[in-house]
Amino acid sequence: MKNRLESAAFLVSKENAAKEAHSEIVQALVILSELKSAYIPTTSSSLSGNNQDHVTETNYESNEINKVGRRLNLWAKRQGQINSKILNAFLKLERSGASVVTEDMLKAELSDESTFESNFAQMRTISDKNHGKVFDQYGDRISIWPPVVSVVRKYEKEVFEKV
Repeated sequence: MKNRLESAAFLVSKENAAKEAHSEIVQALVILSELKSAYIPTTSSSLSGNNQDHVTETNYESNEINKVGRRLNLWAKRQGQINSKILNAFLKLERSGASVVTEDMLKAELSDESTFESNFAQMRTISDKNHGKVFDQYGDRISIWPPVVSVVRKYEKEVFEKV
């Protein structure tokens, strides 16, 4: 995160580098959000009388899963949106038999999209104003975030069966 912020600070001083600075700042915010989510407990409990109720996912995650479900319904109807394009590119690569989908592969599929980086960053983090967490990223390897796999597969069926 420090490197991203230093890069953004340098870019701010350069002429005509606003887009790159914005991208670096968004990447730093994604990293910060990922760090924050690492410190949010994956289980919570509350005591009611003598019974202890365990919740296996946080309300934070549950809200995000619901948000993704709502957004996927919209994206299915609005295929021109960058979020739809990013998800569709991922699904096309997967459907073509790619055993691994990388960020570079997605960028190559959407080389004409200047806002790819900032939109993709918002699709792999949980935050109040994100586009909905659809992806996990480990290094350069991209996968669908496990809690939303079923709704993404419904989206895939709806979008790709229309074609």
